Amino acid sequence: MWQVEDGASPYRDPRRRIIEYNHNELFAKRKENPLCAVLKYPCPFVALDNTPLGRPFMMINTTFFLLLITALVDWYAVFRDHYRLRYVTKPLVLILLIVWFTRSGGWEGSGVFFGVALIFSLFGDIFLLKGLLKVQPGFFQWGLVSFLIAQIAYVIGFNQPRPLLSFPSLGIVIAVALVSFFNGGRLIGSLNAKPANQKLVLPVTIYMIVISLMLASALNTLLRDDWLGSAALLSAFGATLFYISDSILAHDKFSQPIRTAEMLVTITYHLAQIGIIAAYLAHSVPLWIPY
Repeated sequence: MWQVEDGASPYRDPRRRIIEYNHNELFAKRKENPLCAVLKYPCPFVALDNTPLGRPFMMINTTFFLLLITALVDWYAVFRDHYRLRYVTKPLVLILLIVWFTRSGGWEGSGVFFGVALIFSLFGDIFLLKGLLKVQPGFFQWGLVSFLIAQIAYVIGFNQPRPLLSFPSLGIVIAVALVSFFNGGRLIGSLNAKPANQKLVLPVTIYMIVISLMLASALNTLLRDDWLGSAALLSAFGATLFYISDSILAHDKFSQPIRTAEMLVTITYHLAQIGIIAAYLAHSVPLWIPY
């Protein structure tokens, strides 16, 4: 069915190009699946359900929808300030995202780094549970370390097989650095203003540098030849939301309280993680997102 360049893997080599495919087989039995019929897209639910190319599509009907529902319940828990419910919903969102990523074959190749990032993000979510922080404020530092490791893993994952070195990519790095300089200057000033928070200046600064590298790395996928346009846009979208989410969280906690901070942080964070993981799957499995 699939015609692929000689010597290239049809599934996991990110540099492969599929030359042609059988449209009739992709559209085969499309009417049997309501989602495919509504979207009017080629339907690999049946034709490709036993191949790596078909697995991510199949996940849209199962774990992915359960993930979205759980995220919505978690947003409701935040809105109602139901912190006991969040003991379940907050970590469950990341657990389902890890399950979706795993069942989609995400742990192969450079996907290992994205998987590691998800695991440490889960640790960070647990450490930063509102109820736990009330009992043990020191968990904030553990949460910060967990997300620092997650960001490092994302940086490595986005720069596989090697970092992009060009004048446009350097321009992106400089632009992100300038935004972080002005964004972080106010935050560091607020930390220094309170003696109790001065011990956080170094770890927060390190985290800001690393998440800025993550954002720049994700934005640089827009310039990479081995990233499809849809995947690169998703990675840029997800990474930008991650940066915004953490900026809101930091300014609310250390600089100036924001009335709807927790809701904004939660929504942008979930969309960020889903966007980044969907981007990697779209990058590593070419038919995951129709384009």
